Order: sequence, then C-alpha cells, then structure tokens
Amino acid sequence: MDDTATDLLRYHLISQYRELISRRYDELIAHRGDTLPYLSDEVAHQIKDFFLSNIYPPPDRRRELDAAFAELRNFTHHPALIWGLLGSLPKAIFRFGTHLPAAIHAGLKSLEAYTSAIGFEEAMLDAAQRNSFSPPLTEAQFTDCIRAIPRSSLDHFIYEAIILFTVISDTDLLSRTITIMHDVISRMTKKPDTYSSDQIAAIELGLELMQQGYELLAPLTQDTKQDIISFITQSERNFLAEIHPE
Repeated sequence: MDDTATDLLRYHLISQYRELISRRYDELIAHRGDTLPYLSDEVAHQIKDFFLSNIYPPPDRRRELDAAFAELRNFTHHPALIWGLLGSLPKAIFRFGTHLPAAIHAGLKSLEAYTSAIGFEEAMLDAAQRNSFSPPLTEAQFTDCIRAIPRSSLDHFIYEAIILFTVISDTDLLSRTITIMHDVISRMTKKPDTYSSDQIAAIELGLELMQQGYELLAPLTQDTKQDIISFITQSERNFLAEIHPE
C-alpha cells in the first residue's frame, strides 16, 4: 500500500474511532442514572468534546499536526530533552518553586496521552492492512480492527486516558505545569538552529491540551472531578469488556 493509500486508511480509521467515542459516551451519559451525582450532562458532553478535540482531532486537523504528534514521542521517551531546557535543577526550582519535579511529571504524563493514542491508531492501521481492508470500512470490519489489538494494549491505552484526567484534575499543579511549558516554548523558539518547528509544535500541542484541560476542570468541585474520572473509567472499561469479553 503506497503512502497516500495508507494515509487515507489511517484517517478513515480515526474518523470511525471518533464516531465510536461519540456514540459510547452519549450512551453512557443517557443511561448513567444516579451513579455519578455530581456530573451534569453538560460537563459530561464537554469531556467527550475534550477527547474529540484534543486526543482525536478530526482528520483535517490531524494532517496539520501529524509531525508534532510524531515528535511527542521523543519528549516522552527522553524526558531529559525538557529538563535540559530548564537549565540547572537548583536554578529551575528557584524560578518555578519546589513543585517543579511534580509539574514536569504531570506535563509528561499529559503528553503520553498523545503517544498512547498514536500507538492505538498504528495498531488499528496494522490490523486493517493485514486484512486488506480499504475505505470505507464496514462496521464489522472496523470492529475486527479493534479486536485485533491485544487486550493488554487496549488496557494500557485506557490506563493512559484515565491517568490523563487524574493528572489534569489537579488544577493547582496543572497551572504550574502550564507556566513551565510556556517557558520551555520560549526557550525553544530562541534556538531555531537547535529545535525544529515540528519540535516546538509538539510542545505547543501538549500545552494546548493542558490549557483546555485547565479551563474545563478549574471551575469544578473536587466531587465533580472525581465523578469525571469515574465516568471515563466506566466508559473505557465497558468498551474493553465489549471488545475482549472474558
């Protein structure tokens, strides 16, 4: 399969997965009853939109961001790349406070949500290519692609989604992380011979996720934040049980 055909298939799979996310979150919202008393329908739909806007943006947006998505793996696999931009640890702690290590860790965990999503896409694409599927896939073919992903891999993807919201629900720490990421981007843009536009875009992508997460979660109570984490956990675990019933 040539590169153009591969991209068409990949973006088609992304579109289908976006539709799946939308359907299963809508279904859970409609049938959740009183299990999540602090989570309103409005906030639940905002959570769904957060996923679809940030982790799985529509194909036209993804085409703009693909190079940045790819670069994120370098930062999550080599955290020293970000640490190196902050200078010496004592000076960085003086500038950003003693929460610096925790804030950097939170930022990296947020970035890992992207790399986990990329791995999930690659697994779907591999399954589709092994089965010689081509767009448009039927619902049964798409389900086959999902089921071809090992349960352990799906479990890891779900874990990353839950961790993402656990991390960004600590909005005090997240605000510190956002400040640090702004500083990192500023330092990168001042070294164009060292950092490429794709590398800068990768950090900007992560910063955008954190900022939108902060705007969504900062006004909410701790009880509502906990219900959000339970809501995401329930949705993802239900999905895993449907794909790989034990």
